[in-house]
Amino acid sequence: MIYGSTKCAIQYAQRGAIDEWVQLFLRNDGKNIALADGLLLKQRYYIGPVVMDISEFGIEEGAPSYLTKESDIAWFFHVVDKMKKAYGNWDFPPLIVFYSAGKYKIADGRHRNEAFRQMKIKHVPVIFWTDSEEDYRYIIEHISSMETNSE
Repeated sequence: MIYGSTKCAIQYAQRGAIDEWVQLFLRNDGKNIALADGLLLKQRYYIGPVVMDISEFGIEEGAPSYLTKESDIAWFFHVVDKMKKAYGNWDFPPLIVFYSAGKYKIADGRHRNEAFRQMKIKHVPVIFWTDSEEDYRYIIEHISSMETNSE
């Protein structure tokens, strides 16, 4: 089964199993076993998928700063270019974003985030995870206030 789609993530979320989708996606289509394993180490709180304005996250543009070799940076942009070409024909998976104390970090989806940025697409599906009930409540309230403001 292909888990790496927003449609699939929504189906799991509707059953109250978004944490299960995150694990299945990361271990299969996402090929991010280290993150999947790390998420199991303690209680996590998940929200989503929800459509959010990713420009508000303050994520660095371009290749992540931890990529220092030219070949790694070139590969990053090669993947971004492939995603841009596939955009219209691909139900891409939501970004997986960690939120803590006012800061956002893309845990999975840096290539997708950069592709969206280059295509000037700001509103995309996101799954948030937090480590605390306080941060979880903040995200829920933030999402609710955005929905109220858009009406």
